[in-house]
Amino acid sequence: MKFKANLSSNIFKKIIYKFLISLILLSNYSCNSTTFKRDENNSGGSRWVFWTYKANGERQCAYLCILVLIILSILYIIICISYIWYWIFRSKTSIIHARGFKSPLKIPQIHIDYAEGDSNITHIDEQYEEAEKFTREYPPQEELPPPDHIDYIQSVGGARAWQWIAEEWMLADQTIAISNEGEIIKFLKNMNVSIQTNYPCFVPGINAQEGDQVNFSEEMFEEPQSISHRQGQMLHYYEITILENSDTNISIGLATKPYPYFRLPGLNLYSVGYHSINGYKYNDNNIATSYGPDWTEGDTVGCGYNPTVGHVFFTKNGEFLEIAFTDIRHIWFPTIGASGPCVIEINFGNDPNSFLYKDARGYGPGGPILLSNQRGSSKNRT
Repeated sequence: MKFKANLSSNIFKKIIYKFLISLILLSNYSCNSTTFKRDENNSGGSRWVFWTYKANGERQCAYLCILVLIILSILYIIICISYIWYWIFRSKTSIIHARGFKSPLKIPQIHIDYAEGDSNITHIDEQYEEAEKFTREYPPQEELPPPDHIDYIQSVGGARAWQWIAEEWMLADQTIAISNEGEIIKFLKNMNVSIQTNYPCFVPGINAQEGDQVNFSEEMFEEPQSISHRQGQMLHYYEITILENSDTNISIGLATKPYPYFRLPGLNLYSVGYHSINGYKYNDNNIATSYGPDWTEGDTVGCGYNPTVGHVFFTKNGEFLEIAFTDIRHIWFPTIGASGPCVIEINFGNDPNSFLYKDARGYGPGGPILLSNQRGSSKNRT
């Protein structure tokens, strides 16, 4: 990205430099040049010339000279406008890319005493009241990203715009580390902590509405290979792979924003989660319900949301488990959390064949994978 920006900047500078040199050469062109001198023998007087001369020998600009200067001036204005537009767009895109779609609320850091290495999620939750207070003070802001963010998402294509956003203090305090362009998440401390993406699960189309039937005739979307299986229903999906873990409880799910970062997905209002340590599912509270197998280091777990019918489901190592929750609709953000140290790899589906769950290939957190000029045409699937 930096290389492209520097290249474009150098091109603009070279164009302006050449333009200025041209003006200097024209303004200092010798009056003895036979190319631009008036043909004194041309009795018609209608020939276009560059210079004309007064009776006292003073040189002045003729019609051709004026025409050339007008054209060069127009080109100069176009170049300047293009240059200004480029830097404004680049600056705006950089801000959007860096900040994502964040809540304007400033969420304070809440200090809670956690038991070292405590990963028992069936005990009475000591942080329940604090989380309830958080939700009352910071209710969900169920708003879709504004048009400028949608333009940015469409410009980069795929699911590249979706990134995990950690609070600044989490990074400074080395509670969480994000690396490899957001694909690797490291939870570094023995404490419950969750992070969310910058954008929610939504289709960044011009007239996209959650719950609508999918129309893949638009050139901006790539048709998922599982379209016949899903019968036109929308799907938002992502996967995580556990690279390192000992006895940490990890949760994958969805939640609204803002969400109390000291709660794992599923343990607080307006959230759902599938926990690794026992395979239980959670929705809006700390009451566990038996759901699927537990999962640990080396496993790949996915979370899918179908807004058409309000279903949330999970997968393990490419296998569909079952519908976990039905008839729940919010502006959901992909959310993951952990109770202690672990390393997680994120997959939003930029590579169409990378999901282990085959029925989700061609989808991502933004629904059907977006095409763009940067992304280009996808390869044919088999």
